[in-house]
Amino acid sequence: MAPKYAEQGFSFVFVYTREAHPGENFPAHRSFEQKISQAGALKERLNVARPVLVDDLEGTGHEKYGMLPNMIYIISSTGRVLFRSDWTDPPTIEMALDYILAARQQRREGLRMAPFYAELVGYRWSDLAKHHEVLERAGPQALADFELSTNRRAQGPPRPGRIQL
Repeated sequence: MAPKYAEQGFSFVFVYTREAHPGENFPAHRSFEQKISQAGALKERLNVARPVLVDDLEGTGHEKYGMLPNMIYIISSTGRVLFRSDWTDPPTIEMALDYILAARQQRREGLRMAPFYAELVGYRWSDLAKHHEVLERAGPQALADFELSTNRRAQGPPRPGRIQL
């Protein structure tokens, strides 16, 4: 997708914020040097071709952009957020990029375009086997933490007067 849309003026970067599922092999970051090392390992392991930017150790950028592990933003050259999704889903991203390109073309043709806010619920295929493979690579603790959080979500939200730890 990056080469196709680069020809249309879009640049793509990967922002490495934190280990989403820290474990014994890829622990939570204790130093910026460790974070840079783990970002490099991720770039190599996933064969990421685009530039990888590393957030500071405190996660300042991650905090400003929503704290989720796999978000996507399309930001204009003036800094305006044109698209935001809390999950990286290629078909949805392509839909948004094509929409932006079509609007730009309409402006070039003289149509007066006014921006508006919209929301969309996206759907993605969830490959639990692949997800478990990633967690196992991080270490047994990452897998145990994920299974614990999955079990808590299955129980539903806490009822009034009930504390859920």
